[in-house]
Amino acid sequence: MSGAGGLDIRLPIGGLFVVLGVILGGYGVATNSDAAQYERSMSVNINLWWGLVMLVFGGLLLLLARRSSRDASAHPAGETPGGRETEDRERRLGLEREP
Repeated sequence: MSGAGGLDIRLPIGGLFVVLGVILGGYGVATNSDAAQYERSMSVNINLWWGLVMLVFGGLLLLLARRSSRDASAHPAGETPGGRETEDRERRLGLEREP
């Protein structure tokens, strides 16, 4: 999931969701005692709940980005069946010199 520059898109998006989730959740905690503000949402603190949802989603994206960066490592072409086939074909066609 990384682009040409090597930056996994899940890192900035996950960070954005974490920051927005903290802000929205903090606002929900700060206004929790204001019942008039939450009358339209049937007395449910929507800011707090959606802040928590955004925080969890951003954390999940950051976790997945971290896991994929540990798993992503360059393997020599001869270690995979497809890589071995390509190496053999290039040698047969004279496209690659023997080491």
